[in-house]
Amino acid sequence: MKQATLLAAFIAIVSFSVAMPVIKNNQHGISGDTSMMKYSDVREMLQDILDITGLKTEIKLKEANVLNIEASISHRKRYISYNPTYIASLNKITRNKWAVMTLLAHEVGHHLNGHTIRKGGSTPELELEADEFAGFILQKLGATLQESQNVMHYISISKESRTHPAKKSRLNAIEKGWTKAAGAEQINTTAKK
Repeated sequence: MKQATLLAAFIAIVSFSVAMPVIKNNQHGISGDTSMMKYSDVREMLQDILDITGLKTEIKLKEANVLNIEASISHRKRYISYNPTYIASLNKITRNKWAVMTLLAHEVGHHLNGHTIRKGGSTPELELEADEFAGFILQKLGATLQESQNVMHYISISKESRTHPAKKSRLNAIEKGWTKAAGAEQINTTAKK
């Protein structure tokens, strides 16, 4: 309930905020007004995440009447459902693609870690596993640690809830994944010499 209230407040603040400056970003077709993201932009971001894993997996993306973004399975198919208004608001307030990329990678992490086949819903432990996965993927995609963690400054809460960890734990999990990916990259570079 606290998170729903926090999210509603976040969306209201974003909706009534002063217009942000226009930013040009040529990647993923996002240019001009960053508050608008097309389905194709989000789909391409998801595909970039799936490609970097090296796995042959299919996850369907769909716009839906959900609170924010979520991973689920329906009829034996994997889905990431997202609220386009939420994603556009988040993109507008953060003014770059990495916040949305982190959330998408987080949801892919739920699928690939088997969280979506478990009963019982979200727990702080599962959320941290998905955050660590997101940090790993974002580093591989070229995001800095700060870019990978940035979204948590907007969406996480300071205290742990029944379903989600505290902001500090989430930032640490993303850093752990990001550092692990950076270390693997260093090992691969050294091995090639």
